[in-house]
Amino acid sequence: MGKKTVRIYGTAVNLSNTPLVPPDSDTEVWISNNYRPHYGRLARLGETDEWTAWFNLHGKEHMLKTYPYCYKWYQQQTKPIYLRDVDPDIPASRKFPREAIQNYFGGPQMGSPGRYFTFTGAWLTAKAIMEGQERIEFWGFRLADKPAKPHMCYKFERPCFFYWVKRARDLGIEVTYQKEVEDIPFEPGDPAAYTDALYGYGTTHPFVE
Repeated sequence: MGKKTVRIYGTAVNLSNTPLVPPDSDTEVWISNNYRPHYGRLARLGETDEWTAWFNLHGKEHMLKTYPYCYKWYQQQTKPIYLRDVDPDIPASRKFPREAIQNYFGGPQMGSPGRYFTFTGAWLTAKAIMEGQERIEFWGFRLADKPAKPHMCYKFERPCFFYWVKRARDLGIEVTYQKEVEDIPFEPGDPAAYTDALYGYGTTHPFVE
């Protein structure tokens, strides 16, 4: 039996290099936010049943304003759609386990890993650790420097990404990602130094209300 594995998909161009999930595999595939970028990078996602759970920690108002077509798509799904809270207009919606994750990593107080979340992928990595995944694969991540504009915060997210990778590896979890990330210096951030808002829950960045 193979390792208990989850794949976390981003939307960078290298998502197109993602291999198929092995046949008869129990590997989970977690995807977040707007579905169109994923289908644009990995066209087969629009035609297969490959993903197992979808996540969106933005508020409903943001979703309806920014990508209403995606919100309608959520309404048509039968597999789990994790949101901040259950949405009665999305039958498959589930409440994202924010509190459980924060408490697992020491609570939500300032300086705790339980509030060091700067992007959705950090939350998903922490969730994978909490659930006992033995292997975490990142596909469609580059973490390259981007201009300081809305939707271009990879540089800001990068220390948090590497922090959660380190947490996973320190626990003996196998973590893999593509060459574009391997070529970036491995510099984990410090939760004690993070004083910004909790991503998805009061985030001050212009693209998250």
